[in-house]
Amino acid sequence: METIPKPPDTIGSHRITHWQPIAGDASGRRYWRVVLAAGGTAVLCRYPDRWLSVVKRDIEVLIWLRDRGLPVPQILVGDDQSPWVLLEDLGRVDGEQTLRRTTPASRVICATAMVEPLFQLSRLPPRELPDWNPSLDQAFLRWELAGFEMWSCPSSRRREASSVLQVWFDDLAAAVSGHPQTICFRDFHLNNILVRADGRVGVIDVQDLRRGPDTYDLASLLGDRAMPDLLNGAERRAIAQSWAEGVGAAHGWERRLEETTLQRALKVLGTFAFLSAKGLPHYHRWVPKTASAAAGIAQHIGAPAEATAFLLDLAATGGFDVW
Repeated sequence: METIPKPPDTIGSHRITHWQPIAGDASGRRYWRVVLAAGGTAVLCRYPDRWLSVVKRDIEVLIWLRDRGLPVPQILVGDDQSPWVLLEDLGRVDGEQTLRRTTPASRVICATAMVEPLFQLSRLPPRELPDWNPSLDQAFLRWELAGFEMWSCPSSRRREASSVLQVWFDDLAAAVSGHPQTICFRDFHLNNILVRADGRVGVIDVQDLRRGPDTYDLASLLGDRAMPDLLNGAERRAIAQSWAEGVGAAHGWERRLEETTLQRALKVLGTFAFLSAKGLPHYHRWVPKTASAAAGIAQHIGAPAEATAFLLDLAATGGFDVW
């Protein structure tokens, strides 16, 4: 495993006087919030040395989005010759923290404001998006569901479950891939939304930008693992209605949202299981609620009874902890 060095004293023309590690994503990137000698703070990102092509992609994505008015971090220092990138600091308070600090009566208004970047993104023609990342097409969506089969199904049940799950997953991937297409952040959830003191919303972790189903980012936000504790079903539906009006969603968006939410929940369950198996067991705690919500949607849209029963069993037992 590559040893990540401590932040440098200077990056570009910026001298760093203090630094503090901050939580990152599940990738090899590492992050620090740094204090600059000239004043203010910034976010310093360190990529693995072998990721210079990824650095190039991530910088291009941020520039492309900022040029089109999206609220993503400005690049202060960065190019594809160094694994160090210095970014504008959009703040310490994410969407989850903001909602928890907001009175329950005001949370719908607050959460609706977080959807504004999706209005902006929906106005960009998908054909103009460079091919940085593969589209969320049928093959890609089905590949994500294979992760659920591999990691969330205990080996003792995999053969039994596969006969039903594989056909159902084929159908689900085909249905979601047939939805109207737009540009998606892909990981648009509460921890990747930052809210400043003046209420302005910023979005981070946008390097997975790609074409995909029109409801995908909304499904990511409303299906966030913390959402059931913050907003009830009626409140989440109100936010979805605001999104539909804001983007001018085509008829049938409610059904599409359910299908996309289910596909993403299954993909996320596979990710939770994979990360738990790789030594990050804290992801396991999110399995029961995620699997239970997926089972409810599966039953509502007419999934095979065996598939719904499997998800309910996963919600009750955690499933993959019995390997």
